[in-house]
Amino acid sequence: MSNLPDVVKNTALFYRVADSDLARILTTTIYAICEYPKGGLIASEGEYCQSLGIVLEGAIELQRIFTSGKTLSMARLSPGNVFGEATVFSSTHTYPATVAALENTKIMYIQRREIISLCSRYPEVLQAFLELLSNRILLLNKKIRALSLGTIRQKIASFLLDEYKRQHSTTLLLPVSRQSLAGHMGIQRPSLSRELIKMQDKGLIRFSGNTVVILDLPAIEELAY
Repeated sequence: MSNLPDVVKNTALFYRVADSDLARILTTTIYAICEYPKGGLIASEGEYCQSLGIVLEGAIELQRIFTSGKTLSMARLSPGNVFGEATVFSSTHTYPATVAALENTKIMYIQRREIISLCSRYPEVLQAFLELLSNRILLLNKKIRALSLGTIRQKIASFLLDEYKRQHSTTLLLPVSRQSLAGHMGIQRPSLSRELIKMQDKGLIRFSGNTVVILDLPAIEELAY
């Protein structure tokens, strides 16, 4: 890739690194760039993980595939996103989910020993890596909280309240599809849609497509907590 430095500069691991240091990193670090076609399998659940992956082009999806054949979308990652950062340093070193290419995709792989070397030589890389791990932990805590809530309405209210705080507005643009949102909450999409309609009928929200307007914020807060 002729524009590799520009692409890598915008990734979650290297966005803090100065251009001069990034050029040095790209010439002294051992890495591999692999291409996958749309629909291609990148890694299977349980497969050995020895490298951190950075999405350079395209998009990937983390999936849980059940024995029944059903596929649950756990997360979608776009250029700049990183995956495997926790797995590669875990005691098991195995992917917890299947990774598939949603589009023609290019991924940069950096092995564990190279990540350790980069973190020891460049504080900016270390800070970004710790930031990645911290964000993953926070996201996991949110998912645990969502799954622990008793009713579908509570799950929806908790999600909407988090988005309200993030977007600083009662008019919310959903960051994921309803299918992905249902998967995040551990419920079926039809159940999610029915509850959204009920909440709209109650005057709690108004929704259209990927936009949700919170009409009664105090009620949403009471539901969430």
